[in-house]
Amino acid sequence: MAIRGFLKKITSLRISLVVIVLLCWLIPTALLGVFMGTRSFGALQEKTEAFLTAGAEHAKARTLENIDKVVTLAKDAIYDGELATATSDYENEKIKSEIYFRLCRSYLERKYGREPLCDFAIFFRTSDPQTMFFSANSDEEAAYFGEFVQPNILELGELLDTQCYFFSHGTYTYLVRNLHNTRLEKYGMLVLGIDPSVVFAHLKEWSFAWDTTYAVKLDEYQTGNLSYLENAKDGLGEAADLLLYTLTQKTKDYNFAFQVQADKKTIYHEMENFRVLMIWLFILLVPIYVFIMYFVNRRMVRPIQVLSHAASRIQEGEFGITVPLHGQDELCQLGNAFSDMSMQLKTLVDQSYKGEIALRDARIQAMQSRLNPHFLNNALENINWQARMEENKTISEMVEALSVILNATMDRGEQHLVPLQEELNIAKAYFYFVGLRFGARLTVWQDVREALAYAAVPRLAIQTLLENAIEHGISPMGGGRIQMNIFAREETLVIEVVNNGRKLSEEDRQRISRLLGSDSGNGEYLGIRNIARRLRLLYDGKASLTIHSDAHGDTVASLWIPLEILETKSL
Repeated sequence: MAIRGFLKKITSLRISLVVIVLLCWLIPTALLGVFMGTRSFGALQEKTEAFLTAGAEHAKARTLENIDKVVTLAKDAIYDGELATATSDYENEKIKSEIYFRLCRSYLERKYGREPLCDFAIFFRTSDPQTMFFSANSDEEAAYFGEFVQPNILELGELLDTQCYFFSHGTYTYLVRNLHNTRLEKYGMLVLGIDPSVVFAHLKEWSFAWDTTYAVKLDEYQTGNLSYLENAKDGLGEAADLLLYTLTQKTKDYNFAFQVQADKKTIYHEMENFRVLMIWLFILLVPIYVFIMYFVNRRMVRPIQVLSHAASRIQEGEFGITVPLHGQDELCQLGNAFSDMSMQLKTLVDQSYKGEIALRDARIQAMQSRLNPHFLNNALENINWQARMEENKTISEMVEALSVILNATMDRGEQHLVPLQEELNIAKAYFYFVGLRFGARLTVWQDVREALAYAAVPRLAIQTLLENAIEHGISPMGGGRIQMNIFAREETLVIEVVNNGRKLSEEDRQRISRLLGSDSGNGEYLGIRNIARRLRLLYDGKASLTIHSDAHGDTVASLWIPLEILETKSL
């Protein structure tokens, strides 16, 4: 028995769902995390480093292109020979100083004035260094150069042969080169002021994109946002928490070194974020798993258990059991259907066991319904006969009118629809009594089509509308006028009762709207509520009752029902 109970527990729906969740969600997620941690992180790190080195190589290559272009511009001054020719002609007195100045200035402006890599260009002869020629709009740079830089340049020129050299002074960066003529005689020096923001633009952009710091050495010139680490090997390396990438380039014209320093956490932040994400994912697995089990237990296991328990009670003979399931899902719909089935079983059982008692009660009520109308009609006939004997016409007429109304209200074999003519007779008897009450203060008008005499109408519907108009419209004003219009409009019979008594207030309209739209409510306006209820039962939404005010402010009660002519023209 113990083994059987244990097997029943482990094969229950709840345990089955737990196993399904573990196999389909928790275990695959754990395996995915382990795989990503062991395999994907290494591959991702290699790709990150490859992108880093490839980007650095590209930035270095583009920067060297700019440097080589500046060096080529400096060499062109030798290859063009224009400065050498102009200097030789001037020194041999072939041209005057004005022409010599104009030729040198024109060459510098034409060659370097529109070059974005160069801010300015300066040329001077070694025999007369105080006389400088410079490109247009370079007066300030030339003055600073002549006062602070030129002495160092002259000393540097003694050490340079045909090489170029980069160095900086203050806020300016210079490229210096000796100029030789065709006989390899040094006749002057060319100084180009380079624009670092243009020359090293690719390095800066790449460093900003990777959120790294960098250093550049170009001969004596250094730039960047860190100090260059010496003795670093070319390629990718590490130093403490830093990731280093160093590139060097040596040529006969310059020595170039480029170094990038990046925080490992910054470079590998995507991998770190993923690692943190996986950790939090596993942390959140537990509450999510608990929530899923709670949801499954609440929305699936518990409803099934409730249905199973209710089915067991019905099996034991306890009919009429309902299950407390609410919602729009399939299990709740199943629970509602189960409750309806249980109530129907109870009803069938009650009808089967209590049929004889109900039949007996019906027979007793039938006998009472025959006795009471018979007694009332006999009593009214005696009163009417006595009134005629005493020649009291008013009492006789009152008795006859009352007899008509009583006959209409008595059981007519569950006859719900009667001819319109019969309802009009009841209305006539009702107006007789109302006329005694109001006299000349009440005026009644009727407009009824004769062809509609045998149209089917609900019993006492017209009398109820008239009574409502008298009690709530005419009576509060002490009198007035009632207009009753009955006509056909296509396949619809329209009955209108119009009174010019008390006007409808906003509160009245709201109350009437609630009465016509609901079967519940207190005893107020009971007749109107009953008519609306009977219309829904008799015509299944094909009839309507409205109460509103017309253009003159009179209250109009309109009854719209399907037009039907009764085959039997008498009761």
